[in-house]
Amino acid sequence: MFTTTDHLGFSLTQLRYFVVSAELGNISEAAEKLCASQSTVSSAVMRLERQLGVQLLLRHHARGVTLTPSGRHLLRAARTLLGQARSLKAQGDALASGTAGRLDVGFFFPVAPFLLPLVCRMTRERSVALQLNVHEESADRLLEFLQDGRCELAVTYDFLSGDSTFHPLVDLPVHALVADGDPIGRAGPVNLAELAARPLVTLNIPAVLRHFETMFADTGVPMPQVMTTTSLETMRGLVAAGSGFTLMYQRASNMTTLDGGKVRAVEITGDTPSSSLGVAMMPELAMSSRGDAFLDVLRSAVSISYSMNSLARPGRPLGATAGTRPS
Repeated sequence: MFTTTDHLGFSLTQLRYFVVSAELGNISEAAEKLCASQSTVSSAVMRLERQLGVQLLLRHHARGVTLTPSGRHLLRAARTLLGQARSLKAQGDALASGTAGRLDVGFFFPVAPFLLPLVCRMTRERSVALQLNVHEESADRLLEFLQDGRCELAVTYDFLSGDSTFHPLVDLPVHALVADGDPIGRAGPVNLAELAARPLVTLNIPAVLRHFETMFADTGVPMPQVMTTTSLETMRGLVAAGSGFTLMYQRASNMTTLDGGKVRAVEITGDTPSSSLGVAMMPELAMSSRGDAFLDVLRSAVSISYSMNSLARPGRPLGATAGTRPS
């Protein structure tokens, strides 16, 4: 834990006592202005002199104090440092109480194409002074960004939130994407065992692979052969080309891939669990005003984006009562 001196050997309070004493030329008058006792101010200035290794003031009995040459030289630097400290405090107050300024937000990269454009548009409309700096990253990188302070919030799934505090916004059931020409699912929902006869095409993200392995294990279905890619659109293209099926929580409005292929959504029966989409943040971090403003926008964007999905369910309200979800 840092002290007020931060190992420099002196404090801002000592500098302030020195500056006021030098400006007034009298320790008693300085103490009155500073609402401190004369002995407190005098002792603080003497400690500052010892810690800096120079005499700053000449004490004249009954005639106050005057600056030494060293004191005169350091007075300007002390005033500058105190001014910078006041500026830092003002900036901190503004960051704590205002919604203006930059907010670093992480988005799990497969989620970003479905939600980020609407979030950015609504942010411009509602909070023109809020500047979003978005980091589209993998799940592991997002957790690193949260831990080292590069992001205040991260939009991700509960099963990717690690040890962070996770605030769910909406629960999404898993569904499959297959090639449009594949006959599976045309007569209605299918189970995982029927899908597992094909290879699973998925993103090359270890946490996502572990999640799907657990899903198959929990339903008693052997894990199918796996084909991985690093691109969401390449994954859809491979499915459209007949390379296998994929599992998704997001629903695209356009079923045509970039190369002109077509995919089709298939509902899944059985006990496959839903997953929550929401916001992760460090447990000990207090939400800033900018974070609150972003969350208001995000709630609205999620409501609009998933209103057409009748299977989606609202998550728990955002707030301090939401606990950490297991990874």
